Amino acid sequence: MNRSASIEDEIAVHRGELLVYAYRLSGDQDQAEDIVHTAFVKALQSARSGVEAQNPRAWLYRIVHNEALTSRRRSRREIAALVTLPQAPAALDPAKAQLVGKAEHEMGLLAEPYRSALQLRYLHHLKYEEVADVLQLSVGTVKSQVARGLRLLADRMGDAMEGEEA
Repeated sequence: MNRSASIEDEIAVHRGELLVYAYRLSGDQDQAEDIVHTAFVKALQSARSGVEAQNPRAWLYRIVHNEALTSRRRSRREIAALVTLPQAPAALDPAKAQLVGKAEHEMGLLAEPYRSALQLRYLHHLKYEEVADVLQLSVGTVKSQVARGLRLLADRMGDAMEGEEA
């Protein structure tokens, strides 16, 4: 009971950020809610069966990530674009908010390994080790995917900005 109580606390603490992550993966608010709910049920079942996570936050992200991939496979639809966050940061001026929105959109168009690594690292502020744990990759592979993703994103942003100026 103690393990499930502590995982329930972790779920409560990280629910909001996991919903945002699921939303970014699915592009649909209702589907994100379903993904997170299913992930939490699985996390509670695991905790009750004796599974202990050394890093509960990364473990919950991994469960949400895997559930989103399962959901995507189940529905057989391709998610190509990253949608804008439900609530844009109010502190950004309009020009910067537009640029951030464009960057998030272009990030969503990247191939899967780069998109997930960049989203977890820069939009969810996970450490490289946590990203590696979520994606079940080595830290070196994650760093390579982030570096390559940033280069691809910079190229896409350059092309996108040139297209707007024309």
